[in-house]
Amino acid sequence: MVQEFHVLRCFSCQTFQVQQVKKVSKWNCKLCGQKQSVLKEFGRGSGVDCRRHVQKLNGMRGAVLEEQEQTAWLLWEQMTEAANEDEAESKEVDKVRRGGSHSGEPLDQIPGHIPGGGARGGGGARGESFDRQTSAPWQQQE
Repeated sequence: MVQEFHVLRCFSCQTFQVQQVKKVSKWNCKLCGQKQSVLKEFGRGSGVDCRRHVQKLNGMRGAVLEEQEQTAWLLWEQMTEAANEDEAESKEVDKVRRGGSHSGEPLDQIPGHIPGGGARGGGGARGESFDRQTSAPWQQQE
């Protein structure tokens, strides 16, 4: 009498396996140990044929998982690259808004800073002189 085997897939770990056909429709996964019912047969035949079929199915499943992992990795790299570019751009915008490259130190501790003259050496935007009594550099001194 020839033994019959069937190809089953575990619901928990999703691997294909060969199991001997029994009268009882319950089986245990050889990898994760989950007890389960036979819901779908992916193949039936001799032990050698079923093992070859299982190797083919698990190989295809592994290729799909590897491709999905690679796609996810590429998406993650693109997202982090875009986030780094956005972060660098926002730092540049903040730097411009603050009026230059201020390192966070008090102004009197920055080398080359003239007290009372501002960070640009006391000149106005168009080279006009700055009167200490007027608060706006665009107002010309007369």
